Amino acid sequence: MKHRLSLTLLLLAAVGLAGCGKSTSLQSPAGADPAAGTDEAQIAEELQANPDFVNEGVWQDESPMTLDEGSGFAAIRPLRFWREIRRVESNVHTEYLNPDPDGRPLLALVTIRRHLQGSFNIVAGSASTDDTTRSLVRKPLDDLWTRRIALVRFPLPGDTGLSRWRLAGTSGVDVRTRDGDTRLVSLRIQSGDLDTTITEPLELHRLRHVLRLSPDVEVRLTATTADPTDVVLFHGFDLRRRFMSHGDGTHSFRFPSGHFPGLRHFGVDALSRGTLFDDAEAYDANAWILAYVVRPERMPIGS
Repeated sequence: MKHRLSLTLLLLAAVGLAGCGKSTSLQSPAGADPAAGTDEAQIAEELQANPDFVNEGVWQDESPMTLDEGSGFAAIRPLRFWREIRRVESNVHTEYLNPDPDGRPLLALVTIRRHLQGSFNIVAGSASTDDTTRSLVRKPLDDLWTRRIALVRFPLPGDTGLSRWRLAGTSGVDVRTRDGDTRLVSLRIQSGDLDTTITEPLELHRLRHVLRLSPDVEVRLTATTADPTDVVLFHGFDLRRRFMSHGDGTHSFRFPSGHFPGLRHFGVDALSRGTLFDDAEAYDANAWILAYVVRPERMPIGS
């Protein structure tokens, strides 16, 4: 199966119509209709009404995780580890595109960025299985979280001249350590007739083309990392496990799709080996968090 239809062509067309477009940091463009509310106010209201398309609910889970296999040759043996986010700075940038004959934009591209700071914590033991001592290793965490959302302005029914912004598409989430080197290269997703490979988590997809999975089926993931020694973890709603490494930069994992309706997310989290197995090396990670739906007919909104 080929990649799902995305908003790429729509955005390219919008840029073509709008020239260089208009970029703003939540400032209303000229011509906004006061009776309908400013553009930025409507967009903020639409995003607040659909938090599942803005937040992902899996990345900042601070539940400790364990590895289910030995560390081999390593400086430390991680027994439990977790992220502790102590500071979040958010920035929302809106770019208005594709103006109508009156100069009002028909398309808004919203980029949400978050700067996450805290620590990556490891309860570590000696690499020797005979040593029962424990220590807590805290590594500074400095991550950048990014998501893109598209909205389209629709006229309200009747000859009122009023319009409203509506959610039209979403990307996944890319989280990476600032100035870090660890990188996910691709993620192959297989389930039944679905066989697609993601290489850019921030690519926009129309809501009706968000990843769809059948209820209660097995989903097979194959992640490729730039460094074959990376450790790859799965983050789900109620499941957190390690991918199986094949020693060549590919890592595989399987999880059940479940049967809950509405939009959900899963994350693929790549850590440098030194993040977990060396108390002297810095924390370094890259994660992709992707949206999926099991029962699309029961999505919060159906665009």
